[in-house]
Amino acid sequence: MKRTITTLLILTYTLSGCGNKLTTNNLSIPKSSLDTKTQDTQTAQSNFEKIQGKWQSTDDKTNFLVFEKDHRKEFADGMEKWDDEIFVLGDKCLNDLDKDKEIEAEKNKYISCIKSDLCWYITEVNSTDLSLSYMGRGNTLMYKKVK
Repeated sequence: MKRTITTLLILTYTLSGCGNKLTTNNLSIPKSSLDTKTQDTQTAQSNFEKIQGKWQSTDDKTNFLVFEKDHRKEFADGMEKWDDEIFVLGDKCLNDLDKDKEIEAEKNKYISCIKSDLCWYITEVNSTDLSLSYMGRGNTLMYKKVK
């Protein structure tokens, strides 16, 4: 009886889902799983690519943030030289202070600087605006892209 029900369920699922599958060489893959993987890859690439460049704080016009490949550089009035540190873009904070906190993981939304023990959550990034939430205090830092 169980075998009959299982067979009927599989047959019903197969017949009803024909429009939502991609078939190649007798291999059937749900299109939704392909779309999800493509979205994850695009999010990862786009967040890393989108943050690249020079950004100016909207609150403090003397504060600049630069992402150059895997380096995060910052300069503000009163500093003698740029802070320059390697960052990691990940699904959660990787620095010591924040890595054990119960923070919801999100694909490539966290910028971690291990050396300085800092982490930011990307709340928004596009071609003109960057908004980061500093995980240590929860304050939001807003930047505009410098051309």
